[in-house]
This record gives sequence, C-alpha cells and structure tokens, in this order.
Amino acid sequence: MNTHVSFTSSSGSFGEFLEDLAALGVAPVSDGGLPYGLLKARTNDRWWVIPISGGRPSAAAMAMFQPVSLAATIIKAGVTTAARLGVSSGWSAGRLRFGALPNLPGKQPAGLAHCAYFTGTAGPHRKTAIQLMAEDGDILGYAKVSRRPLVKPYLAREAEMLRRIGRLALATADTPAVLAFDPGSAVRPSVLVTDSRKTIGAKSSVRPGGAHLRFLSELASRTRSNGVHRAFESVPSLANETRLPAAWTRRLLSGAARASRFVDRLPVALAHGDFTPWNCIMLEPRLYVFDWEYAADDLPLGYDLVHYLLATGHGADPADVISDLNQRVGALFSDLHPETVRTCVLVSLLLHAAFYLRRQLDYAGSIDGWTDGDRRGRLIDACLHQWWTTAC
Repeated sequence: MNTHVSFTSSSGSFGEFLEDLAALGVAPVSDGGLPYGLLKARTNDRWWVIPISGGRPSAAAMAMFQPVSLAATIIKAGVTTAARLGVSSGWSAGRLRFGALPNLPGKQPAGLAHCAYFTGTAGPHRKTAIQLMAEDGDILGYAKVSRRPLVKPYLAREAEMLRRIGRLALATADTPAVLAFDPGSAVRPSVLVTDSRKTIGAKSSVRPGGAHLRFLSELASRTRSNGVHRAFESVPSLANETRLPAAWTRRLLSGAARASRFVDRLPVALAHGDFTPWNCIMLEPRLYVFDWEYAADDLPLGYDLVHYLLATGHGADPADVISDLNQRVGALFSDLHPETVRTCVLVSLLLHAAFYLRRQLDYAGSIDGWTDGDRRGRLIDACLHQWWTTAC
C-alpha cells in the first residue's frame, strides 16, 4: 500500500513534519527514492518513519524508539525484526517514499547514506528529529528541525548547553557534540546537528540507578550555587494569569508564599531540565545524556531526579510520592538540611508546573492539553499539606 498522497495532504504533526522535511529538500515521491513504513504511537499524534529496504539500517532506525514499558519493548523487538527483513505489513500504518536525503547545515556527516525520522509529539514544542546513518546502519548522529518561533530558541539553547557541558568534561556521563547549528530565519527552519553514541541495542532504565545518581551528583557539584530567584519568578507571575483555573492560581500562590523566604539561598545547579528514561541511555559505567534544550543554570538541587522519578507515572498516594521524593533527594544531597530538601522538592514541582502551564496557555489558550496536569496538581497540594502539618 502506497499512501504518500494522503499523508502529503494531512494536517497535524505529520503534515508539519512533511513541511519541515520539504524545507530540507526532502519530499515524498511516487516512484524511485527509498521506501519507508509508518509506525504510529498508540496514545498520541506522533509517528516514526522507518526505512524498509531491509538490512541493518532498517533495524537501526528503531533506535529512535525508546520503550519504557514491557508492551512497548515487545513492539520494538517485533518491528525491528520485521524492518530488518524489509517487511512492513502488520505494523506500518502506510508507506511512502522519499526521493532524497536532507540538506543539513555545515558539512554533511561523512558516510551518510540513510535516515530515519520522528515527527515529534503533537503539541507546543513539536519538532522533527532525524536519525543519520551510514550504509551499514551505524548511527552517525541526529538532526533536530523546527520552523516554529516558539521552539527555535530551545534549539539554540541546546547548542549552547552542549558546548558548555562538553567543556566540563564530566567523568560520569557523555553528551553529544554539536556538528552544526543553523538558527534559521523567518522563512528557514532552525536545525541542530549532533553526533551520537547510540547503537541499535541501546537501553535505558525506568528507574534511576547508580550511573544516573553519579551523573546528577557530579553535575550539581561542578555547577552548584545559591539563589533560585530568576527561575522562581515564573511562579507568582503565572498566578496572575486570568486564563488559569482557580485551583492552579491557589496552589501557585500558596507555593510561592511558602517558598519565598528560601528563594535567595536555595541551592541550585545546572540541570538537564527534561531528565527522563528516554533522554539517556546506559553506557556502563557511564551514562549518555542527550536532548538538553530545556537545561537551565538555576534549578533546585534534585530537580532532575524529581522529574525522572515522575516521568514514567506514579500511581501511589500523592503523600507517599512526596515522602519518597524527599527521601531520595535527601539521600543524593546528604549535606542538605531536611527543610532545604523539602523546599527543593516543592520548588521543583512548582517550576515544572509553571513551565507546562505557560507553554500550554501560550499555545492553546487553556491548560486542557496538559494531560499530566491533574496528577502534578495533586502532588503540589500534598507537598504543601506536608509543609503545613509539619509546621516547617
């Protein structure tokens, strides 16, 4: 089945993805070119576009798909095997052909012969990702592409942060190196190209282990300072937003009032900003950490650990979750007073909520699209309740 005509005219994230590729000189063709299968996510509007000529490049393309559940792991294994054999029936929602490889800024990675694509998840910060591969399927690097004014600054930030992290020469983790960055223009997309240490068999861990904790500890120790005032300004500022539901206005004001006396002296450090199982892989005994577009200098100690622990869902009682977060952050940063640990956890939750609330309001005018909003709100409420009941 060749469905490139219907996909070319589609809207949503796939339509935007095709427009991103067109800006790089890549377009669907009826004949010739290379065939691709289309793997659609089960729960939201995102697609993996996998070459199905067969062989190692087709199997390597599934390195873009990082499962964090048993079901997703089984799906990846099945699709990887089928793609290696050049089979798309049973998993592909359609097929299309691309007639060229993308024109990337800077010098084209040596040996580039194949690409796989990810449309990005529909939402305010959607961007296209391209996996760059050699003839034998070795992963040469990645490119991120966006035409959205809201997203372009984040690609610029990632380029800056990767260069900065590289200069730190961390002992516990590796990060991508920037190969090229084009900030784009009003008519040209922003494009970031990096190398990669990913392999076909790259694996992550749903729960943070020793390698993760060593990385977080070293990153904090190398960049630690005091004062979260600049980042924290987003919390009371957002509380004045008239489009915000009353429950969120209340919890943001309450949280800001509770944390305000700690703002100038709260320990902070450079943080990844989106530290999750799908943004790092194991390279024992080190970690390989990528996707740094949300990194910031002044996030509370424990921000990344809190985000990682909550990223894959947590069905326990909110009060138990908060107690667990306090314990884990306190164990990682054992020099902190318990009151400081609780404040770091509270401010981490508030800053994360403020980021997603603002992003959703600016993009859609309401917070309805933030699917994790209710759970995060309950966690903040539980955190504040523990503060008041312990009289801290």
